[in-house]
Amino acid sequence: MDTVFRLEDITFPLLMKDTIDTLFTGIIFVSSENWKKGLIFKDGILCAIQSNRIEELLGRVLVDMGYITEGENEESLARSRLERRKQGVILLEMDKVTPKMITEALRRQFEKRFFDIFSWETGTVRRVAKTSIEKPPDITKNEFHRLVRKGIMNYVPFSTVISALSPHADTVPKRLTESVPADMGIDMDSFDRLRVSEMLLLGQDPARALLAFYCTGLASFEESKHKAIIDHLRTMLRKIKDQNPFQTLGVDESISEGGLKRAYIKLVKQNHPDTYAYADDPEVRRLANDVFTEIQNAYTTVLRLREGKPPEEKKEIDQALQAEILYSQGLEAMKEKDYSKTLDRFRLCVTMMPDERVFMEAYVKALFLRWQNTGKGSSIEIKAAIREGTRKFPSSDTLHVILGWVLKKEGSKKAPDAFRRALQINPQNTDAQRELRLYTIRSGK
Repeated sequence: MDTVFRLEDITFPLLMKDTIDTLFTGIIFVSSENWKKGLIFKDGILCAIQSNRIEELLGRVLVDMGYITEGENEESLARSRLERRKQGVILLEMDKVTPKMITEALRRQFEKRFFDIFSWETGTVRRVAKTSIEKPPDITKNEFHRLVRKGIMNYVPFSTVISALSPHADTVPKRLTESVPADMGIDMDSFDRLRVSEMLLLGQDPARALLAFYCTGLASFEESKHKAIIDHLRTMLRKIKDQNPFQTLGVDESISEGGLKRAYIKLVKQNHPDTYAYADDPEVRRLANDVFTEIQNAYTTVLRLREGKPPEEKKEIDQALQAEILYSQGLEAMKEKDYSKTLDRFRLCVTMMPDERVFMEAYVKALFLRWQNTGKGSSIEIKAAIREGTRKFPSSDTLHVILGWVLKKEGSKKAPDAFRRALQINPQNTDAQRELRLYTIRSGK
C-alpha cells in the first residue's frame, strides 16, 4: 500500500521515528527539487539508500577520502555506465583501490546519503510497504538509532526541531530507559522538572538531543493523567497575573481588616498545595505552588498598601535575601561534591535573580565540575549554558575560563583562545593566567 505526503507535514526525524516504532518493512521514496532518494527498510532498520546526487556516487566519495584521483573517478565512472557494471568493481579491476577501501567508502556513502535528507525542509514522501525485503541490514538496530540521533544533532534545521517539538510544548518528557547516551547534551535530571517549552529555551543542543531521544525511543511525551487539574491551575494563574491584589483575594478595597483576613484564610484553605497531594505530577506541584505564592503575595501587598508602604519593596528584599541563602547552600553543597543539590540551588538563584552575574557563573561552573568529577552531563550542555550566559553577560571572564576548561578536557586546540579571551576581559584572572602558563610550558612556545 502506497502512502504519499509532504515533508512539511511530517518532518524527516518524525518519519524515522514512525519507521522505527512500526518496524516498517518496505521502501520510502523522498524527493526535493531535483534530488531523489530511495530508502530500503527491514523491520525498522535501514538496509540501503539509492540517490541521484552525483556527489554521493561511490567514486566521488573515494575522491573525497583521498583514495583515487579525479581522473580515475571519471575513467571508472565512464566504464561503469558503458559496461553497466558497478564502479567499485571496475576500480578494483583497475587496481586503484583495495576491498577495505571500498568497504570504508560504502559506509561513508551510506551515511552521507542518509544525513543529507535530515537537512531537507520541503519535499514529497512516498512510502511503499512490503511484506518482506530480501536484503538484510548491514548495521544493527542500535547502530541505526545512533545514525538517526547524529542526523538530528548535526544536520536538522532548528526550525524543524521546533516544529517537531512544539505540539508537546506543555508536556514534561519522560525517559524510557536508564542507558541514555552520555554525549547528547541533555541533563537527564531535568526530565522530571522541565516542560518541552522550557527545554527549547535552553538552546539548540538540548532541544536537538531531546528530539533525538524521542525519535529513537529513549523518551516519550505522554500526556499527564492529571491534565484537567493542570489546565485548571494554568487558567487560574493566568487570571491572577492580570488582576490587582484586591481582585486576587476577591475583596473590595474598603473591606475591613477582619474581612480581609477571613477572605485570605479561605483562599489559603482552598488553594494550598497539599490540596493536590494526590496528584503525583511535578507540573501539578509546580503550578499549585505558583498559585499559592501569588495569593500570599497579594495578601502581603494589600497589607503594605494599607500601611502606606510600596507594594514591591518587601517582595524584592525577600527574593534577594532568599537567593543569597540558596547561593550559600549551593556553595556548601559544592564543597561536599553534592552536585545535584548544588545545581538545584544555583538554578533557583538564576531563576530568581536573572540579572546577577555571579549566580549564572556559579551555575555553569557547577555543571562543569559535575561533568569533570562524576561524568554526568556533557560538554554540549555546558557549552549551551555558556552561550546563554555570555549573551547576557558578555564581560564575564569566568565564563570564558570555564569554556577553556571544557575545550581542554575535550582535547581541543581552541582552549588557549578561551583563556586569552578571559584575560582580555580581566587581566587579573588567575585561573586564566595559570592555564596559559601551563600551556606555554607543555607546548614549548
